[in-house]
Amino acid sequence: MDDGAELLVGELFASLAEEGRTETREALLEVYQDSAVREREALSRTLLSELLALLDARLDRDAEVEILANSVGSLVERFSAIVQSIPAAVVVIDADRSIQFWSDGAERLFGWSENRVTGHSYAETLAESPATLDSLLSSLVAGESLTGVESSHRHANGSTLDVQLWGAPLTGESTDGASLFVTDISEQKQREQRLMVLNRLFRHNIRNDVTVIRGHLDLLSDERQSEHIDIIADRIEDIRSLSEAAHQIEQLQHSDETERRTFDPSALLCDRIGRLRTEQATLALRQDVRVEGRVVGHELLPYALDNVLDNAVEHNDAETPRIDVTAEPVNGSDRVVFRIADNGPGLPDTEQSVLTTGTETPLAHSTGTGLWLTQWIVRESDGSTSVSESRFGGTEVEIRLRRPVD
Repeated sequence: MDDGAELLVGELFASLAEEGRTETREALLEVYQDSAVREREALSRTLLSELLALLDARLDRDAEVEILANSVGSLVERFSAIVQSIPAAVVVIDADRSIQFWSDGAERLFGWSENRVTGHSYAETLAESPATLDSLLSSLVAGESLTGVESSHRHANGSTLDVQLWGAPLTGESTDGASLFVTDISEQKQREQRLMVLNRLFRHNIRNDVTVIRGHLDLLSDERQSEHIDIIADRIEDIRSLSEAAHQIEQLQHSDETERRTFDPSALLCDRIGRLRTEQATLALRQDVRVEGRVVGHELLPYALDNVLDNAVEHNDAETPRIDVTAEPVNGSDRVVFRIADNGPGLPDTEQSVLTTGTETPLAHSTGTGLWLTQWIVRESDGSTSVSESRFGGTEVEIRLRRPVD
């Protein structure tokens, strides 16, 4: 049954009870129950008409008007209280895009009282770019919807707010306006902008400095051998890796489904394992890929695999480090599972929680960004990760990815 009709029927029952009209209420309830059993989904307006006809037959005009007025008034008060308590702006505009309703939340957000804005153009009053927003509002009152549209709005004190708008047309026999729900995202936008600037500054300046330092270290190492030079070179490589990680984090921050693509599991693993074999000549490495077709992944998926593979090598204290990489379909599912197993000392609980839940506590920090990046990249790939003990006594990381929809 239509929610509005359902609520009005409930208020009718309550009003009849308050007025002591028990017989009319019982007759109304009988019609309601009979109709609800017959056709629950399609009865809203038909049932309401039947109930109103029953009221008209059983009550005189004054009593009927009083009951209906009390019912509608109660509904209006209830909805008004809900709307006014919402911690965001609720605004209603007419067909000319002029403000007709301005909630308390709108006053708190923008600083203008209702009597200052009622009857004025929404776009001209609030928008930094009135023509652009008015064009969107024209489409809105014509029957379209707005979903999370970002805009810059003016506050009464002259400052600018970054906002997000949702809107729906008011429809009846004709479209005569629209309702808007507006939230303030200024702090969120500021955090994003600061992160972008810091990341760019970090990557650009440090990358340039690292390049210069590495060049001088190479010249020094040609002249003399020193463990100090080796230590400095290792630290410089760590900084370079952090710069690359920051770049990948920024890419993920602004990614969406359009950043996903499909990968050939066999080609993907062969490429990443080939890199590892080149860098780790003493590594015992086995691969077994039994997957046909392709899988869906974020464009950074190769880096996620690199992070897991590198972690399996770097923290492996076995005399002969070993890594087994397999890929196979998951029975009865549209998923493919990649397994990377090693014979190292095992992944600490703090690192496991990063891969499985993406959480850490102030008392238990992950030691690096690699596993965080893996978790984020796999999540953006619409996949999942899990960790268990490998058959060698080390760690086995599973990455599950879905196949593309045909």
